[in-house]
Amino acid sequence: MFGLFKQKPLPPSPTPFGTELLTDLGARRMNLEERKQVRREMVYQSVRDNLLLLEIISGMYKFKAVGLDERQHRFMVVIDVATGFVAKRGGKVMRFNEVEKFLSERTFAQYGVRIDSIYWRFHPDVNSFGRGYRASDAAPRPRPAATAAPAPAAARPSPLRPSSRHEPVSEDEMRAFEQAIARGVKPPPLHLGDLEYQSDLAPLESPPVAGGTQYGSL
Repeated sequence: MFGLFKQKPLPPSPTPFGTELLTDLGARRMNLEERKQVRREMVYQSVRDNLLLLEIISGMYKFKAVGLDERQHRFMVVIDVATGFVAKRGGKVMRFNEVEKFLSERTFAQYGVRIDSIYWRFHPDVNSFGRGYRASDAAPRPRPAATAAPAPAAARPSPLRPSSRHEPVSEDEMRAFEQAIARGVKPPPLHLGDLEYQSDLAPLESPPVAGGTQYGSL
């Protein structure tokens, strides 16, 4: 009887982007496909930035990331390396299993996305792969005349920008996002212009079967 007096839920209000929910800031929450795109870009950005921290320039490698679960919270990364590929940290040469551990730990610490598997393909006849630019990369700028020494690479991470259509995430939001991951709590949303990204950091599916690498377990 009381069910007769229950108010039916109102349909979502239409927006210029469709019927997705809007936040208090007026941003539209990303749908699943958009969140998957952001998580994939998080992996690409993390691998690029963190290999640079290991003194590896872009021409020494190329790579691709493959999602392992339906919502793409977990990835496999395949890295092609040219001759002269040497990773260093603190002046010490790192083994490949150490590079794998470093990349997987940094990717989760920064973005809450897991790299479950890393595989290497060696190209002894290739000296350099050149520099390939993705749609999400900022246009290269001419190098200015030498003045003061640049800041360390660790202090200047590239801003997250899934594609040329998105505005980059602010440094303050990325810092708060990373701090929440470190505390093990749900991170705050990230805003990319008029879009909002939020994740629970975990896939709904069971962990994938893949989980090792050529040089050890992650």
